[in-house]
Amino acid sequence: MIVGGGVAGMEAARVATLRGHVVTLYEKSCRLGGVVIPGGVPDFKDDDHALIRWYERELAELKVPVVFNTEVTEETVRLAKPDVLIVATGSQPKVLKIGDADNVYTAEDVLNGVKPAGDRTIVIGAGLVGCETALWLHDQGKKVTIVELAPKILALAGPLCHANHDMLHDLLVFKKIDILTSSYVAEPVAGGFKVRSGDTETIVPADSAILAIGYRSERSLYDKARNLVPEVYSFGDARQVSNIMYAIWDAYEVARSI
Repeated sequence: MIVGGGVAGMEAARVATLRGHVVTLYEKSCRLGGVVIPGGVPDFKDDDHALIRWYERELAELKVPVVFNTEVTEETVRLAKPDVLIVATGSQPKVLKIGDADNVYTAEDVLNGVKPAGDRTIVIGAGLVGCETALWLHDQGKKVTIVELAPKILALAGPLCHANHDMLHDLLVFKKIDILTSSYVAEPVAGGFKVRSGDTETIVPADSAILAIGYRSERSLYDKARNLVPEVYSFGDARQVSNIMYAIWDAYEVARSI
């Protein structure tokens, strides 16, 4: 029983099936891909969606049953009685409130088209997600300001190769996207937000503020169901938030050893 249809869950389902196990994959949404779905929205990330399509074809050819629109609970696990439970429930974006503002959205919701960025926006967080979201919005003709608490951008971008790091940094400079480092969004004001940089306060006009301040592991099912099944594993973002490569490697190494 594999819970979570992100890349880690799909890789585990693929490898376990190839090894002869009877596998069922559960996904609480209506499609496979997890956080790679919003991550692959910018046109320069289309390879991410190509990866999802590849996994979908592989699982279809292997005839792996996929149960959509189902959130697995302790009771689900108890009734299924699997020999092995794999929890690959991924991660959720971190959120914060900025005063009483109701126009503060996660990057995931904006990328998925659930929330509108407006014509002017502030992206809070200059990690990988924040920088890519800012570039994507800029290319749509929107005025974007990045606000980063650290003294430099991409400082907390996780395991990121130097080529990608340098490309993102240079593109932001080339496209003249405003970046405020050592800064934070203090409060909403009429028509925008107040940003503090040390002793300096700046009013940044904005229709929205977009949160790209990282992800937290979603492992509540693992913590609740770990004693219900003889063998239980958790990997990918559910174990430690990382990137696509490490999620796939993690899933492969575990699934091949079962």
